[in-house]
Parts: sequence; structure tokens; C-alpha cells
Amino acid sequence: LSLAPLPKSALKNPIFESLYPKFNFFNPIQTQIFFSLYQTDKNILIGAPTGSGKTIMSELAILHLFKTQPEKKCIYVAPLKSLVKERLKDWVPRMEKIKKSVVELSGDFTPDLETLNKADIIVTSLKNGMVLQDLRQEYTKKVGLVIFDEIHLLGQERGAVLEVIVSRMNKEAKIRMIGLSTAMANGTDV
Repeated sequence: LSLAPLPKSALKNPIFESLYPKFNFFNPIQTQIFFSLYQTDKNILIGAPTGSGKTIMSELAILHLFKTQPEKKCIYVAPLKSLVKERLKDWVPRMEKIKKSVVELSGDFTPDLETLNKADIIVTSLKNGMVLQDLRQEYTKKVGLVIFDEIHLLGQERGAVLEVIVSRMNKEAKIRMIGLSTAMANGTDV
């Protein structure tokens, strides 16, 4: 869409704005989807090219969660351990600015239940995401948002794990889900 770039002041929160010191305006795709991510609780599938700012788009949903339901937590699910490490490296120092903690749950690191209960954002790989199936655990009862990165991999080997997680969450809890993908031809099917 031909929209004027949205300034980061649209966040209406100076602390949230401070998370983005490298730019003053959201890019065209972020501008187009800003309202849906930051002002609603709708499930959203984002299909956009690599380098289009999908991580910032997912952060808008995280900030909405913390703005409207500060007691809730977010779980970020990536298909690869390298993406988990990348998110941790980026989010741990930045989320500290808004007094939110980020914890890794992967094959390399499994925190104790107390740490998971206290965490605001849990970053996990799809391989370890199966722990999310048990929605009776205290930390899963507090989940308000799940972000699935690289969701276009749904049709591949680990796609079944992803389907199980989504099905359980849809059945037992009202949890907002955001799917991130490269541009795809079958968005409706996904």
C-alpha cells in the first residue's frame, strides 16, 4: 500500500520507542501491519521477504502483550537453534530496557521451572517446543502470545511438531499466535 511511513512515536510509549534507536520511521511493510500487530489481539500470518523487518513486526505484538497484559508471557519458537541464539543475543539486552526477561529453552540450556515461571519471553527451538504441549504447567498457563518464526517450514520434517503445538493451544487456551514466513504462494493454506 502507498502509505506515509509511520513514525516510531506511534508506539506512544517513550520506553518502547527507545528500543529502536537506529530508525525514526517504520518501513512500508511494518507501517501497513502496525495497527493489527500493536492494537489488536488477532492471530496474524506475516509472509514477507527476508530483510523486510519481520522481527520488528513480531516485537510489535510482544509490546502490545506487555502493554495490555503485563502479567502474560511470550514464547518465540524457531526451527533452528541458530535462530534461537540470534534472538537471545538481540533481545536479552534490549528487553532489559523495558524490564522484561528473556530465557532460553533449548537443547543447550534447560532452565528450571522457577526460571520459566518468572520469564517474560521464552525463546525455544521447534525441537524443544514440545514442552509447550503441556498447558497445565504454570509457565504455559501465563502464555499470551506465541511467535512461530519460519512457519513456511510447516510442510517439512518438523512440521508435525508445529501442528501439534498449534492444535493444543487452540484447543485449551486463548493464546494469540503470530506466524513469520518468507513470501509464500499458499498463505491461505498455512
